[in-house]
Amino acid sequence: MRWLKGVYGVVAGLATAAAGLAVETPPFGARLDLTAPAHGAAVASADFNRDGRLDLAAVYPHSDAVWVYLASPAGGAAVIGPLRAGLGPNALLAADITGDGQADLVIGNSISNTVSLLRGRGDGSFDTARDIAAALAPSGLASGDFNRDGVADLAVASRYDDTLLPLLGGRDGSFVAGTVLPVPGGPAGAAAGDLNRDGRLDLVVSVNVTDSAVFVLLGQGDGSFDAPRRIAVGAMPTQPLLADLSGDGVLDIAVAAENGDAITILRGRGDGSFEAEASLPTGAFPAAVAAGDVDHDGELDLISADSFADSVSLLRSLGDGVFAARQPLATGTMPIGLVAADIDRSRVVDLVTVDALSHSLSLLINRTDPGIACVGDCNDNHGVAIDELVRSVSIALNLVSVAACLSADPDADAAVTISELVAAVGNALNGCPAS
Repeated sequence: MRWLKGVYGVVAGLATAAAGLAVETPPFGARLDLTAPAHGAAVASADFNRDGRLDLAAVYPHSDAVWVYLASPAGGAAVIGPLRAGLGPNALLAADITGDGQADLVIGNSISNTVSLLRGRGDGSFDTARDIAAALAPSGLASGDFNRDGVADLAVASRYDDTLLPLLGGRDGSFVAGTVLPVPGGPAGAAAGDLNRDGRLDLVVSVNVTDSAVFVLLGQGDGSFDAPRRIAVGAMPTQPLLADLSGDGVLDIAVAAENGDAITILRGRGDGSFEAEASLPTGAFPAAVAAGDVDHDGELDLISADSFADSVSLLRSLGDGVFAARQPLATGTMPIGLVAADIDRSRVVDLVTVDALSHSLSLLINRTDPGIACVGDCNDNHGVAIDELVRSVSIALNLVSVAACLSADPDADAAVTISELVAAVGNALNGCPAS
């Protein structure tokens, strides 16, 4: 279906909401605030201690450090920190960079002009930061296997010299600088994904200093990229998000436009090009955008952290790239970082913001009923596919964390047993039980 219909659908959806046909707000519990040590800049989630529960990490520029919040089965979190970063940390990425099955932390340091890698030990602790030289004020981080050698690489966008630097990972944990690419306009963030479905990772970089645009860089699969191609978006875009927002199997781009009080969506065509932008109103000065199936209907919803409104905006998906009008949910003061993830292992997406002025993390726990669980259904789409069985076996062999497929561990004991594998295989062969 062409983008024109999608634009019409957005307008129609907003008009319907404005006419009074309300979209039910998912039942979130009372907000839980975690005290932070200072002004936060970014937040990320991963299972840092391999207990099957997603943990949190946040960076604090004025303390030159990162704090880790390990989720507790009883609620709340155990706080680990400060963990040293470089000077002025303002970008954060959580992923298995070193290839050992443990979640690591990567931090962009805007004053020391470095990237800090904190290697995870799998028990919630981390090795001392290893600093990698970068250009002026690294502001955006992305990870992926850009040269298809089986080792994770990094891409670092630097705000004040208008560049993107690929850092190609080696099997010994080292990084080699690739060809520096010009990205004019003041990079603000970066994201990686296969935009043209050729099996090679591509990059998207947002800029917001002297321009308001995103640049698309198609990957060649050897660690090099085509020349950046500019696409105009809303005023002052922040970190880009890549996700299939229209359900057509193609990655789309979403960015929060801070000065436009909106989310800009660019619908992908599957060949690396994009349809004309659509704009979805948010609260004041959205600093971040995330996607997740908040209402558990099989569609990705959009969420923005509205820093001048002290709230997040939830934009429920109506399908086919169409979104309902925003529903505000209160946060701490000036939310500027955002995560959408299942924090409490309830099979529904929760929301977390890092709040700059209230020095807090706000946890909005989703109380939506997800229905009957299907053992082995990692994607919670009421079916078990071969790749999901592979994930279940990998957890049983202790190759990856239970967080890779929470439904493979229905008793939440952070392990997958033979009986649970048998149940997953049964669901793959016979279908999931009726909800």
